[in-house]
Amino acid sequence: MISIVERLDIIKELVNTLYDFKRSGVLDDLLNAAASLRFFTEGLLTREFMERVSKLQEVALIAGNNLAMDSSKVDCLTYAVAAADDAKPVGLFGLLNALRDPEVQRGLGFLIAVLKKLGSCQR
Repeated sequence: MISIVERLDIIKELVNTLYDFKRSGVLDDLLNAAASLRFFTEGLLTREFMERVSKLQEVALIAGNNLAMDSSKVDCLTYAVAAADDAKPVGLFGLLNALRDPEVQRGLGFLIAVLKKLGSCQR
């Protein structure tokens, strides 16, 4: 077995390297990075987080499959958002008046259907 005394040259080199790292601030940066990495991985590796990631993957897969079959809804949403740039504020009476418009009724029906599906997923 090799004794520590026989390896003093290696120990001296390690201490000098640590000293240089400490003096230059590299050691503090490494310690901070290690602490941040530990905090980050401990937060990510919780059961709850992994379950949420799994659900997000399922939703993304379903959305991707639906989009592959029919991209018209995304095209329609993109068009609607772009066209709504000039929207003006609407009060209660304006809302009631807009509810008589068949296009508003269709859009509202679509939003309600989406909200129902979102609500059922939250159980």
